[in-house]
Amino acid sequence: MEIILGLWDSYEEDAFIRDKERGEYFNPNKMHPINYRGNYFSVNGPLNLSRSIQGRPLLFTAGSSANFMDNASKYTDGAFIQPNSLEHSKGMRSELRKRVVLEGRSPDNFLVTITKTVLVGRTEQEAEAKFKEMQRLSPFHRIPKPLLFGSAEKIANDIQHWYEEGAMDLLLIQQEHPTALKDFVELVVPILQEKGIFRTEYESNTLRGNLELPIPKHPKQ
Repeated sequence: MEIILGLWDSYEEDAFIRDKERGEYFNPNKMHPINYRGNYFSVNGPLNLSRSIQGRPLLFTAGSSANFMDNASKYTDGAFIQPNSLEHSKGMRSELRKRVVLEGRSPDNFLVTITKTVLVGRTEQEAEAKFKEMQRLSPFHRIPKPLLFGSAEKIANDIQHWYEEGAMDLLLIQQEHPTALKDFVELVVPILQEKGIFRTEYESNTLRGNLELPIPKHPKQ
């Protein structure tokens, strides 16, 4: 993580002047090789790329162990978790945000994303029919019913409840049924937009901007 972040910060934002008339390409004083020496890696740097317009690309980690939480809270912009209940998700998000604060960072700039399978129908009966279809297609594998399951209205209400209860910042959808993602976009997203918890258009031309995360300052500035 330290190597990656150091390489992404190889250059300050205004290091590359690119002034053809004056013959100035970049300011070498704003280039910072990392000269990293560790137990397993030795990296001089710098990276052969200018700094990203996002400052740095986004970093997310996934897991549930104490080591995962330490790394996530110290280095990354967010975490992927797979909770088995609302209370489990609230607890993990709360713990991650506490650790982020202990690292001297703002918890508002750290996004906890839950990953869940979604199976939606226009009605409960349609969702049930899709679930039975999945069971028929996998006769030797027991498929549990997804936590987010049922009609579009029910799933939208469940997502709203999880969000407003502080159990998640983002939802990453896993697709098992062939049309699950398409069904979610067409049936659930419009309801979430009406509720005001899903955007109707993108505000930025970067992922960091659309997730409303600030551009990290260069450590030399």
